Amino acid sequence: MKIKTIHISGFGRWSDLALTNLADFQAFFGQNEAGKSTLKAFILGVLFGYKARASQKYEPRSGAAYGGYLDLEISQGTYRIQRMNRTQSELTVVNLADGQALADGEGFLTQLFGPLSRIDYEQIFAFDAKDLQLVNQLTGPDLEKHLLTYTQPRASKWLAWATDQQKEGSQLFAKQKTGKRPLNLASQAYQQRQQSRFDQAQSLNQYLEKGNQVEALQKKIAGQDQQLATIKEQLTAAQDLLSYWGLYQEALALEAAGADGGQQVNRPQQKISTADQDKLQQLALQLDWLNQQLAEANERRAKLKDGQLANLNQAEIVAVLQELTETSQALKGLLGQIHSANQQVEKFNQQFQGQAPEPLDTADFRLLQERNYWLGGAVASVVLLVGAFALGLGLPVAGLLAVTMVATGYLAKRHHDRVAEVMAPFAPWDKETIVAGQYDAMLAQDAKKRSRDLGRQVQTLADQISQRLNQIDAKRFAHLQESMGDNYQDLLAAVDQAGQLYGLDPAAGLKRRVEKDHAADLEHQLYQERDQVQAQLQKILQQNGLASLDQLSAALAKQNDRAKNDQRLADLYQQIGADRRKQLVKYRNRPALEKAVADLAEDQKGLEFAKDQATKQVQALQVDQAALVSESQFQDLTQEVANQEARLTEDFGRYLEKSLLPALIQNIFNGQDQDLSTRVQDQAGTYLHRLTLGHYQKMQITEKQVQVFDRDNQSFTLAELSTGAADQAYLAVRLALITSLQLTEDLPILVDDAFVNFDENRQAEVLSLLQDLARDRQVLFWTFTSQKAADQEINLGEING
Repeated sequence: MKIKTIHISGFGRWSDLALTNLADFQAFFGQNEAGKSTLKAFILGVLFGYKARASQKYEPRSGAAYGGYLDLEISQGTYRIQRMNRTQSELTVVNLADGQALADGEGFLTQLFGPLSRIDYEQIFAFDAKDLQLVNQLTGPDLEKHLLTYTQPRASKWLAWATDQQKEGSQLFAKQKTGKRPLNLASQAYQQRQQSRFDQAQSLNQYLEKGNQVEALQKKIAGQDQQLATIKEQLTAAQDLLSYWGLYQEALALEAAGADGGQQVNRPQQKISTADQDKLQQLALQLDWLNQQLAEANERRAKLKDGQLANLNQAEIVAVLQELTETSQALKGLLGQIHSANQQVEKFNQQFQGQAPEPLDTADFRLLQERNYWLGGAVASVVLLVGAFALGLGLPVAGLLAVTMVATGYLAKRHHDRVAEVMAPFAPWDKETIVAGQYDAMLAQDAKKRSRDLGRQVQTLADQISQRLNQIDAKRFAHLQESMGDNYQDLLAAVDQAGQLYGLDPAAGLKRRVEKDHAADLEHQLYQERDQVQAQLQKILQQNGLASLDQLSAALAKQNDRAKNDQRLADLYQQIGADRRKQLVKYRNRPALEKAVADLAEDQKGLEFAKDQATKQVQALQVDQAALVSESQFQDLTQEVANQEARLTEDFGRYLEKSLLPALIQNIFNGQDQDLSTRVQDQAGTYLHRLTLGHYQKMQITEKQVQVFDRDNQSFTLAELSTGAADQAYLAVRLALITSLQLTEDLPILVDDAFVNFDENRQAEVLSLLQDLARDRQVLFWTFTSQKAADQEINLGEING
């Protein structure tokens, strides 16, 4: 069953509300007071009737008509269920296929929901936060009783009612003031007539024989149940071993590599302590820093040396610097001219699609200015040829004109192709633009040539500047010639630097001498500190049997790898467990374990088939037993019982009714509740495994106890579970009951903020499970959290109710 449309005429805060095309998993989002609970109450009210007391609470605020309708899609078709008015509600059920109203709407709903009342529906298919609050408030035994009622919902409810009725009937056996017990006598008479029913049966021997067969088969089924339980345990254990096979192989590989998992065997005698590691690391960093400082000090002192100036006197240095200044100014001027020429060439080149064209020579220039006279001659030849044929001048004249036409046509085409070839490099210019632009082309060509000539001059000046700089300070400026290329800015900057460094300013010279002395002192101090650090480093290395830092790095890497392997192996030991390792040793390889799992699964399948066949035989024998009672005997006995009941008082009739109820109810539910309990147990175990992310594997539900088994097959009672695990067990049983009940329709699940106290991971897993259930039955989910719960979500806060 699926609710397709919700239409509220008036109900609480909602008036004229229409929600259509509801999804299989439909989420309703809204903060408090958004009308979520009101919408849920409306759905239950339409399906089962409005509650007398609660209906006044939902009186429409707008004054609209009380009630509304739901459009339901069931296996028989699509129907509209409408209830209007609060006190004396009017139910209308319409088949939307033909628009006809059903005569018995209540009968339709009774057939649709089967034995479920509104209370049953709310207790099974509806969830809210109060349910989980109840779970948290219950003690372990009370919660266990609460869950057991869900595994046998129909029989437990009806048998409890029948037992109460039986107690009332038993009171009729109490001794009266007269001292007689008429109901006891009536009961004895009734028992005698029941016995006579069996005494008169002509096929009693066959009945007893089939009873013995049923008993034997039931014992056989009980033995098969025990075997199935054993095989299921073995299969679960084997599947568990299979899931750990990869970890087991990893552990074997680590053991083969020398890891011991914390057993401290085969350990090397020499191990670098943590203190030595820290000290060595600190000394290595300090040594690197000192070497870096020494390199910088050496570089600074080398720059401050002025021994390379010994070949030039003061006057020569001044002359060289003056020449460098003049040459650099000339270089700057040439670079500016080159830049201007390059801009002119670039501006001209940007006008064309491809490579810039060269200026036209005289012949090509004239060709573009000439007209294609051959084309006119070809046209005239065509006209004359046509006239010759028209006038009948004869074949010689026509042939001469035809030759003339072909020749002039060829020459016209040749002229056209030559013009196109000349114009092609100037695309996209047309002929007139090309002729007019030849002056610009020649200017661009001159600029390009001028740039090349100036470039050679620049290179000459650059070589002169580089030679003069090397003459002043060969060590400082020797690299300029190699790295200069076409970038002359570094060379000009070097000229400025040379002027600053080697000018005749006395203060600058004094400053360089002071800096040189300071650099020498610093360099000496750094050498001393480095020697001390190297001595400490070498001492610790020798204590650990090492000769160099490279050996230290290799030893530490090997030591760290060994420690990681040991820790990983220890983690694997703990994760696999000692018992599981003992079991895994029995298998040579993974295929052997997989075969064991497959064999157990096949054994389980065979036993389940055999049990199913035996159960069918029991049912067939029971049917045969019932058929052995003859129709005439049954009618005679029924008549005698009717005559006896006619002579008894009204109390005796009530006694029969009440005292026989437990047997009658037990007969009705015989076999059904056990099957339902088994289905609920198996399905609940599957859901619990998923909700706990595999921590708990299954559930076992007996008549008086609920047990939960973890991945190590260790059992726990509900009282031993954490609050979160108890919540998950409760949800697993509730959801398992929903999917196990065999009703006429798969009824929708209503969830109203039931998981607000769950953490994010548990909420996500529950929502994922509900979305999977929505593939078979509709789920309506109300929530106030902003986290998106479904693909299709209705924001109730955005609806003007």
